[in-house]
Amino acid sequence: MLADFIKQLRDNPRLRWGIALIVGIFWFYAILLLRDTLQAENLQHRAAAQAIVRLKEQLAQPEWTARVTPAKIMAVQLEGRLWQAPTSGLAQAAFHDWLTATMVKAAVTRSQITVTVIDEAVANTADAPGTTTTPADVWKIKAKLGFDFSAPILMDFLNRIEGSEKQIIVGSLTVRKEPMSHVEMELYGYFQKQAAPAAKPSDKTQP
Repeated sequence: MLADFIKQLRDNPRLRWGIALIVGIFWFYAILLLRDTLQAENLQHRAAAQAIVRLKEQLAQPEWTARVTPAKIMAVQLEGRLWQAPTSGLAQAAFHDWLTATMVKAAVTRSQITVTVIDEAVANTADAPGTTTTPADVWKIKAKLGFDFSAPILMDFLNRIEGSEKQIIVGSLTVRKEPMSHVEMELYGYFQKQAAPAAKPSDKTQP
């Protein structure tokens, strides 16, 4: 078959021109692909070089070092707004006590409080509105509140929450008119986990 094909090439000029044209087309297409590849690599190299230059210019700017101290101060301030507790049970108790005392100060009547710890796996997948993923070293405590509705009392209670030194997030607020005026709220408190105090050695000596 190869011998017949070579004989046809020798005897048929049209076949030779056709094959030459096909080879030329493939060669031209390969040149275009190579050119596009080189252009893309040049663009990537140029973009990377420009990014490195911009990064070096930013690092050379003196204000970057000046921002370090304010950033550290802000981090300390934000951390200071977290509640502190060695166990989740104590975190629940502290949040419950604070809410109870605050509701008494706001003259809330017929109050109901339920405090629970949000499971960390659930908290990291479906956080409260306006919050971010809960860190591993923080307990997220949820409180459900219910009490009689009174506009001045509700505003006083909300102002006390806003003015608290510790961070408290209002997850939801619902005012129901029927069958009686009633307020339902969900609040979230964040407690930084503390190491439990080490047990003191007993003073008693074994006989």
